[in-house]
Amino acid sequence: MKGWRPIFALIIGFLLLLPAVSASEWKFDKSSVHFYMYGLATCPHCRHMKELIPEEYGYSSFTYYELLNNKHNDALFRNLSSLTGITGVPAIGIVYNGTLVAVIEGEYNVSATPEIVKAALKNNGTLLFVGGKTYILPHNSTESMKVYRELYYIFVKAGEPTTLTTSTSSSSTPSPSGGSSSAPSSSKNKGICGPAAVVGLAAVPLLLRRRR
Repeated sequence: MKGWRPIFALIIGFLLLLPAVSASEWKFDKSSVHFYMYGLATCPHCRHMKELIPEEYGYSSFTYYELLNNKHNDALFRNLSSLTGITGVPAIGIVYNGTLVAVIEGEYNVSATPEIVKAALKNNGTLLFVGGKTYILPHNSTESMKVYRELYYIFVKAGEPTTLTTSTSSSSTPSPSGGSSSAPSSSKNKGICGPAAVVGLAAVPLLLRRRR
């Protein structure tokens, strides 16, 4: 991945295909969003997101799962990888009003969160931003809901949170090399190249779905 810009471009391109929604029909409630993130203490992209998200939404809206030297979280991350093809960190789950609306691999523009939530709710699905591609996991399919429940469990229920302090990291600028860092070798599913088979069956490429 090459930072949040390609992801943001995909979001904007997709939103251009959506019917207009008036402010009276839906309004983003900042207090209803919560972020769950798997990351590494050694990852500059993770440190950056650990700063940006709490700055915008507060520490009470952010839960962080450290992978380094944590076998429990590492095993969950491997499950996440087998479900989605995610192999890099940060891996971020966005929950809005109790619903997992998006899973993002790598850094992204936090200011785009309301638009991501809006797109997910409008399409009754969970958006997956994986490997520079965008997918939607429909909520009206029995098969895709099985995957959704597993993803929800991994992000919301199962992880061991790491206590964060309000002090900022010395590295607050994303690395020019990209928007995600490779997870430890023990966290990688080497049989996966791109989205995993389960996602290939249960999720639909976002733009293809909108053209139907």
